[in-house]
Amino acid sequence: MLKSFLTSTAAIMSLAGGSILFVPMAFAQDAQTANDGLQTYPRDYFDPYNPQTARDMIDRLPGFVLETGEELRGFGSGAGNVLINGARPSSKTGGVEEALERLIAGSVDRIEVIRGSAGSSEAFGQAVVANIITQKTDTSARWEIQLERASHGKINAAAELAGTQAIGSWDSSYKINSFIERRPLDGSRISRNSADIPIFAEEESSPSDARQVALSAEAKRPLAAGLFTLNGRVSHTPGSSDTVRLGFDQGRIMGVADQRRNIFFERTTTDAEIGADWARTFKNDWSLKFLSLTSFTDVAAISQVSLERPVNVSASSSIFESQQDSFETVFRTTLARSGTQSLKPEFGGEIAFNKLSSELSLRVEDGGVESEIILPAANVTVEEIRGEAFANLIWAATPDLSLETGLAVEASDISVSGDASSSQSFVFAKPFATLIYDPKPGLQLRLGTRRTVGQLNFSDFAASASAADDRLLGGNPELGPDQTTRLSASVDLRSDTRGALNVELFHEWRDDILEQIILPSGAQGLGNAGSARVWGVTSTASIPLSSLLPGGLVEVEAEFLDSKFDDPILDGSRSVSSIVSPNIFIQFRQDIIDKNFSWGISYRAETEGPFFFADEISLNRDGRSWAAFFETTRYLGIKTNLEISGIGGNNFSRKRSFFEPDRGGAFIGSETISRDRGLFATLTFSGQF
Repeated sequence: MLKSFLTSTAAIMSLAGGSILFVPMAFAQDAQTANDGLQTYPRDYFDPYNPQTARDMIDRLPGFVLETGEELRGFGSGAGNVLINGARPSSKTGGVEEALERLIAGSVDRIEVIRGSAGSSEAFGQAVVANIITQKTDTSARWEIQLERASHGKINAAAELAGTQAIGSWDSSYKINSFIERRPLDGSRISRNSADIPIFAEEESSPSDARQVALSAEAKRPLAAGLFTLNGRVSHTPGSSDTVRLGFDQGRIMGVADQRRNIFFERTTTDAEIGADWARTFKNDWSLKFLSLTSFTDVAAISQVSLERPVNVSASSSIFESQQDSFETVFRTTLARSGTQSLKPEFGGEIAFNKLSSELSLRVEDGGVESEIILPAANVTVEEIRGEAFANLIWAATPDLSLETGLAVEASDISVSGDASSSQSFVFAKPFATLIYDPKPGLQLRLGTRRTVGQLNFSDFAASASAADDRLLGGNPELGPDQTTRLSASVDLRSDTRGALNVELFHEWRDDILEQIILPSGAQGLGNAGSARVWGVTSTASIPLSSLLPGGLVEVEAEFLDSKFDDPILDGSRSVSSIVSPNIFIQFRQDIIDKNFSWGISYRAETEGPFFFADEISLNRDGRSWAAFFETTRYLGIKTNLEISGIGGNNFSRKRSFFEPDRGGAFIGSETISRDRGLFATLTFSGQF
């Protein structure tokens, strides 16, 4: 069945290629497809888009979707699907995107799209990897200024400066950015009883304010017959929201409000990362690389809630305060062989230390009496020491058939101290194997399986509180990482112009999945809830329309998912939390080269996904959205882009269904939340010097 599907897909695409996908484009230079799974997009290919950064160029690669991989444990799994001069950016916190935005488009000579075993060991396990090859350039800096009019009339602003600079024997790059963002959020909340009769209504206004200043930099130089690289990043991001809810007892928003609830939330995040790596290539295409990364994050948050009933008469108040400080350091080394050999092995190891300190306090005043709410694991310190050893191999059995395979073994110790105490040890084997077949240039078929271990969020070990949803969650000192075994089959087809199609079918078996449960302490919180299955199909496509409309292109991203989890609370099957489907994004653009003008429209389909708490089911729905853009470089060589988003509304809603004592009990009521951010207009100016 799978062979029939792949053969049929290839036949359909070959037929389509004769009329659409393989029609030569009137661009400066088309992509070049090689027989070894590598396709090259020269610098001239991107000129019609007037890119300012390497990120702009990556976004224009046909059928390529940038992946950061940050949800997996370890640097090797978390570095994404982009290489720069054959190496992964040696940064984890925002690493791939930061590196791409620092790299000026004029510094890029070409981008090689690597499929399967065509790449070095740095591309292990990725279906499609973009390798950016740089060049020396006279262009040393770029700038960008952005102004945005929000739907409530306020102006948001952002500025960015990035560039390259030679400092003695060092080649350096940097990026400085800052923004101020004020967004409206208006809506309503309707509460209903178990008979679905409205019993209370709230009119809500929740404007938010966020600011950031950030600096990232990289410097490299030859050292000890190799290349030594330093990189760093620091950012400071304060933000707040000031919510006002007017409540009406009759269940309809009309007349004079019966109560007012004020929720002020403030959060400040400061993070920093510093890293270093050294790489050297030896004879016979062997290379050695050492890497170290250290990062720090400080998050301080406070929520102040006051209830007036009637309005202007204080009834109760509460204050939630939290402080979290986290630290991570990673050391990694790899020894690999690349080149034209039929066997290309890689060996290496990694050791990491992680620590989180979390404090939470909740004080409530009701009727003039002040009290403190104690949650399980409110003040804890979580520490982890993790080590990993791995061996990978690329075997080119024939010019058209190859195998990527490998095995990593991970061992870790996690300890919790403070209000709760725990000590756990884990050992995981993480094998993978992918069979890759290239029947002809531009067409690749893949069949693979992989075992991965999820990234734990240490914040889940500690208690948390949400004033907006009136929800308190206990910490769980016994959390362990989830594991996933994935089986996938895919077809990747690329033309020598802008045509591309990638379709993947997959099925996942997930163990120890993380879901909201009733903890042994009796509180609600996140825990390892059992096993589940997730399956689906994902697809990306780039369809040139030059035979119909000169310079026209349609890009499609689509994902359809389904899942099954045997819920011990419901004593039955349900979907997995946060599985959102379908995800469909369609964009049309036209590049009119002789006029230095581009325009386009995009559509994002409505999505829906559930989230399950111990005594609540929350169904989230994001409405469909439209956007349009207009772009030109006709004036002073400055790239000017106007984007209008939220056309026709930017709606999203949530229905919360409540049960007692838990989801397996009686339905006691619901709350429907409906919101709209409105229309936004964003004007961006950018240039290079």
